[in-house]
Amino acid sequence: MQDRTRLPDADTRALLQQIAARLSAERPSHPMRRTLRLALALTFAERRHGYGTPRAAAAEEQLLAFAPAVEDGITRQQYAAALREAAGGTR
Repeated sequence: MQDRTRLPDADTRALLQQIAARLSAERPSHPMRRTLRLALALTFAERRHGYGTPRAAAAEEQLLAFAPAVEDGITRQQYAAALREAAGGTR
């Protein structure tokens, strides 16, 4: 079970913010999908730390630990706001 009282590390915060920015910029009114949450965590972790590296796997794990579950009916823009909040409420 994850501990929502602690903040993510700086790397995870930065990646959460980057994913939020992408969701806000690309089709923000479209529905957010559970599978997209998984795909973005993998994509952004590997883009930052290299394909298939242990550091990318650890970053992906941290992203998924802090990124909230996708609720039915939420838009990409609303989910981006939830990611920003998960990152510590910054911008």
